Amino acid sequence: MDLTQRLEALTPHRINLELAALLSSDIRLKVLLVSGNRLSLIVTAMRMKAQRILVGAVTTELEALPYLRSGRPGLLLCNDRLDEGDSHSLVQQARLLVPDIRIMLICEEAKPDITKALQLKVDAIICEVDIGEPCHPISRGLLAIANRQTYLSPAAKELLKRQSPGNQINSIKLSRRQDEILSMLLNGDTENLIASSLGISLTTVKDHTKALRSKFGVKSKIELVMRAMRLAVSK
Repeated sequence: MDLTQRLEALTPHRINLELAALLSSDIRLKVLLVSGNRLSLIVTAMRMKAQRILVGAVTTELEALPYLRSGRPGLLLCNDRLDEGDSHSLVQQARLLVPDIRIMLICEEAKPDITKALQLKVDAIICEVDIGEPCHPISRGLLAIANRQTYLSPAAKELLKRQSPGNQINSIKLSRRQDEILSMLLNGDTENLIASSLGISLTTVKDHTKALRSKFGVKSKIELVMRAMRLAVSK
């Protein structure tokens, strides 16, 4: 894949915006990298080490555990191809050892189990095929994490639809505006951005979000996004 024309998405300016969002959040900006893709691991680790936010960079589930216990990272970046171990097991261990950790999973397998990843409360799920696309999935994923939201890249959403054939959205009646707002929430957009994009007030967006929470039977915006994803309603 020729990514030459897409490298602008990875400029320092854009990376700095993501880091600024993470720094302004309540997340501990200490990152643990776990990946069987060694080239990607080294490049990403070098960048984070220079910014003094790297806890560890390893290629196996077992090697990651000591860093989770002693380093208490606020963010786990991993992919589903490890030299040894299983990424889903790693996520479970991370949740047990560091309850408030946030997790981004990069899916390199041909048919990743998106439903299982959501059940394990992975915060951002990105399919490798989407990396470098104009939707900037890595950026959107990090910004969603900074805002304590959940994000699925476009290919991950499509996989979720296929893995959830019993789509229950048909039983939940949404207005056109509610459908628009839900779709934007699923993309990781903030309520302020939604209001600006749709040309409506923030109060109106909050009212619609409250109505959506009621229809989906949840109490928070995060629960709303998670439940909507599990019902394969993202578009």
